[in-house]
Amino acid sequence: MRIAGFVKTTLQDWEGKNACMILLSGCNFRCPYCNRPDLIDGAGDDIELSSILKYIKENRDFLEAAVISGGEPTINEDLYKLVSDIKKLKVKIKLDTNGSAPDILDDLIGAKLVDKVCINIMAPLDPVPYSKAAGVEVDTELIKKSLKILDGSGVSYEIRTVAVPGLITHDSFGKMLSGLDGSKSMIIQQFDPRVTLDPKMDIKPYPKPVLIRMAETAKGYIERVRIRGF
Repeated sequence: MRIAGFVKTTLQDWEGKNACMILLSGCNFRCPYCNRPDLIDGAGDDIELSSILKYIKENRDFLEAAVISGGEPTINEDLYKLVSDIKKLKVKIKLDTNGSAPDILDDLIGAKLVDKVCINIMAPLDPVPYSKAAGVEVDTELIKKSLKILDGSGVSYEIRTVAVPGLITHDSFGKMLSGLDGSKSMIIQQFDPRVTLDPKMDIKPYPKPVLIRMAETAKGYIERVRIRGF
């Protein structure tokens, strides 16, 4: 497991909490719009876990939580140990995931090692549009299983969707929402074309009114909806 980045303080990645964020290298998806392509194939810095644990321990007077992100954290064999080591420091843990490893997610929740989950849903939960958005062939049944686990877990979770023109339209967004009915929280993230995995994704983002309209649609399915990136 390579820790490719460490953000000492973030107020954005867990609403209402002062958190640090650990970025793990490596991902099993190849989303063309990915804004951290440097993390996909194991690149990035190589930060010692001991230095991160030391920082958290020394700053627990204001640090409330740690966010584990990437990349895709669940592809790392040492994820369970990482989360366990951080949990011993008495901070809450949020996991960012693409939902492709429901059994690992279930194990972490069952062991009471995560307090919140952010699951990235990028298209309607059908293989063809989902695989196009992910850049690889995706078994969407795994994503559905992760959502079902979260629904029954009692753990707080939110859905994050990046509004990428060409991949998410108002119609496809509506189809996606039909598979998320009853979820409590969603973030609609503005697409950022400045850094992407696929250079062809240098396209103009949706204007804010489009995301506001998406949010209004989402409120028919999901309790709380926010837009971010403006």
